[in-house]
Amino acid sequence: MKFTVKWEVDYYSKGLKLYCDIDENEDNVITLDDIFNFLDEGLEEGFKFTPENNVEFHDADFNIEYVIIYDENGKELYRDPDYTAYENQ
Repeated sequence: MKFTVKWEVDYYSKGLKLYCDIDENEDNVITLDDIFNFLDEGLEEGFKFTPENNVEFHDADFNIEYVIIYDENGKELYRDPDYTAYENQ
């Protein structure tokens, strides 16, 4: 399944949040639950997802989190309830 993930890179020690969209194409991912499992397992591994490489570099500690998931047509499948669009301005 093809889908896009909007990642939040939170440089918490600087109070800075940056965002990027990364496309994924996984044959074993069919449902939204499969996407959640794929993302959660990848986050647990620690180095599977590296959205920090897709935003401006800052020499600071950070956390990454997925905030929106879109299907291949751009339809929003999931939005983190704590994410608001104004944060991406």
